Amino acid sequence: MHALISLTFDDGLRCQFEKALPVLNACGFPATFFLIANNKPALKKGFRQPRWRKTNWNKKDIQLFSSMIRQGHEFGSHSVHHEQPYLDRDPGFEAEASKAWIQDRLEVEVTSYCYPFCHFTRQIRSAVESAGYQQARWGAHETYYPLVEKIDPLKIDCRMISKSGYERIRRGHFIGQLGAEDVGGWLRPGCWHVLMFHGIGTIKDGWWPIPDAEFARQMTELAALRDSRAVEVVTFKDGAQRFGNGKHG
Repeated sequence: MHALISLTFDDGLRCQFEKALPVLNACGFPATFFLIANNKPALKKGFRQPRWRKTNWNKKDIQLFSSMIRQGHEFGSHSVHHEQPYLDRDPGFEAEASKAWIQDRLEVEVTSYCYPFCHFTRQIRSAVESAGYQQARWGAHETYYPLVEKIDPLKIDCRMISKSGYERIRRGHFIGQLGAEDVGGWLRPGCWHVLMFHGIGTIKDGWWPIPDAEFARQMTELAALRDSRAVEVVTFKDGAQRFGNGKHG
């Protein structure tokens, strides 16, 4: 039984669409992008950080997202404000309004949610469930999910890329090092493993960044494993649904 991998990207950072998307499409990989449902052009509050460029839902962004859906990519919600106080103060609004924002603009059902900062409470989970999401991602504790077991679809763990192999730099940020990830180690036969990406490039592009070349290397190695039938790459939604329909590869 082959392994199952899902590639997920947080925050709607522009670097993901400028640098990661062409690589994903060249490899034929579907991915899930968790978008923040507001029109601010930068992600800046809640951190000591540069003003990281994010998608702001302009006409060009919406056209790109729509074309990506036709290519097989998935879009999920990552809240409205992406700021800690709002998540606990009104979790229902963060879950419901972000879902409506994306659905109204992309005319597609949104069934996946990503808890900002991996912040998870019973109240937030209840709000996500009430909003009608079918699966939600948190983490990152690097869990492998055997496809023959039951899971909590609204509390799916993941691996942060590249959490290992970092050097501390100024302002407390980290920068990925080439060779930091063992791509083969992502795979476990008969198990689903979810990966979480943020910045692609440098610290100017987003938090927990990995260099362009490292991302390309990871995807090239993953494609070779896919071609050898050792792994199947699916969206977050499709991976979660494998646990409900008996389709285990």
